[in-house]
Amino acid sequence: MNDRIINTYDQCAAAGGDRIVIYRQIQETGRGYHAPSWQVARYIDGNSTVTDPKASWYDYGKKTFSLSRLERNAGESIGEFRKRILQDAIAWANKTFGPREFVKNRVGDYVEREVNEKFPIPKREK
Repeated sequence: MNDRIINTYDQCAAAGGDRIVIYRQIQETGRGYHAPSWQVARYIDGNSTVTDPKASWYDYGKKTFSLSRLERNAGESIGEFRKRILQDAIAWANKTFGPREFVKNRVGDYVEREVNEKFPIPKREK
């Protein structure tokens, strides 16, 4: 195991190349406000790259898929809603950057299967 891999960024940096990550942004308030969303990030050889040049300043250049309650279908559970919007984010990433198979890593982000298999995030020792 590689002791220096502790998060999603470390996975992508260790893998090198052009890597796409989809992660859930929880709601934050205050100056650094973020609405709950799925965000698509891109790392090229460990360097963060813009995925949406028209993104709002608080999205830091990342393509964002909102989890606003206003977009939730009647009768749809929050879990179903999150999955639906995640699928939208995955479809957009595959259309924009080419087909990739995403899997959930140990911290709950979605990374390429190859990255997760070669550079897994180890369980923390108690």
